[in-house]
Amino acid sequence: MVTIAIIAVTLAGVLALFRFGGWEERVVGGLVLALLILVRVLEPIQIGAWRVGVAGLEVAFLIAILWLTYTRDRWWLTALAGFQLISVLTHVMPLLAAGRYFVWTAVTIRLEVWLLICITFFVGAWEARAARRFALEGGNHAQDKHRSGLVDLDAIQRP
Repeated sequence: MVTIAIIAVTLAGVLALFRFGGWEERVVGGLVLALLILVRVLEPIQIGAWRVGVAGLEVAFLIAILWLTYTRDRWWLTALAGFQLISVLTHVMPLLAAGRYFVWTAVTIRLEVWLLICITFFVGAWEARAARRFALEGGNHAQDKHRSGLVDLDAIQRP
């Protein structure tokens, strides 16, 4: 029952990204859909108690999110990358605590972090919509003009 609820929230968040987002949000949505499928495929790949297949998949997702975070101007991607980093770090627990029973601790943390990740999907959809609305309303800031090379910030800052 909990799994169905988590998948429903995930799909609702991905749908919001596809509906309201730009290409960045749609890339994340596509990655998440691929992640949902590939987790089931790579889940059996284990070394002892370490689920190396899922860990590798989570690292690949983190790298993709970090790339988007550093190349695009979307704040929600920063939060997403941080939450995904926490999720990746939980895969180290079986290696550090060999012989101890911390498997469910890592799984519980990953489930809770995944819900935070799903919340960021809705925030991302909101941010993309707000950015589009701001652009349509003609929001002009010196910072935006500086990025496009239209304004000399040194001239603005001189007394």
